Amino acid sequence: MQNTSDVADVVGITAGDGARATIHLDGAHVTSWTPSGTDSDRLFVSARSGFGPGVSIRGGIPVIFPQFGAEGVMPRHGFARTARWTLVSASEQAHDASAMFRLSDDARTRAIWPYAFVAELQVVVHGATLDVTLSVENTGDSAAQFTAALHPYFRMMDAFQAQIVGLQGLQYRDALRERAVESEAGTSLAIHGELDRVYFSAPDHLEIREPDRVLRIEKRGFPDAVVWNPGESGTRGRADFEPGDERIMLCVEAAAVQQPVVLAPGARWSGSQSMTAVR
Repeated sequence: MQNTSDVADVVGITAGDGARATIHLDGAHVTSWTPSGTDSDRLFVSARSGFGPGVSIRGGIPVIFPQFGAEGVMPRHGFARTARWTLVSASEQAHDASAMFRLSDDARTRAIWPYAFVAELQVVVHGATLDVTLSVENTGDSAAQFTAALHPYFRMMDAFQAQIVGLQGLQYRDALRERAVESEAGTSLAIHGELDRVYFSAPDHLEIREPDRVLRIEKRGFPDAVVWNPGESGTRGRADFEPGDERIMLCVEAAAVQQPVVLAPGARWSGSQSMTAVR
């Protein structure tokens, strides 16, 4: 683990049980998560991804704030995922390891989002679980409004043999059908190709089931869930994907999209996503 007083661009944390994670200061971006007792990284990062100041990493867990997607006047997915965060603290214990990162407003952020704020991202690994929590405090004197998400790219054995359980009966907005609102009828969502959906008022417990393993996803504070796979055309059309990456990644993310979060002056909001490799 790197010392907080002499931190480089990347922070690595390892718990006493062997669970470990890697986080880049650019974007407070988790790029690796390995549960204890295994050498299998459960996060995907494309071999063609760029890294460094101002670069959006293709994979890992981008922090989406204060704008989801292109749904506003800011750069796509806001500025948090490309901003330089500060490492506040890091700890490695027998039962877990954690790191806390902070981002505050400055002239650049206020030029595109005119609010004073302090955002913190806490990353904790223990056993088979990765916990990520985003907190935002309004430090200004007027109400602030934003959308947000934690956007994990999960590494899959074969995404097109995976199913997501827990979405049945929900309404969703389908970006591939001109944002039409549909209802999820199936007991599970099978992945067969390109998908780009926002599920409204999603349950706090979902599962990604593959033929030989299960990933449990639990969220708090985020009302919605997003499911995204670029499909073959999506990876072929983006320079930071390799051909075939669509088969080894799948995004299932906790989000606040349908209704923006509104924070009064002095108020604080937090949302979390916990991921557990059941097997």
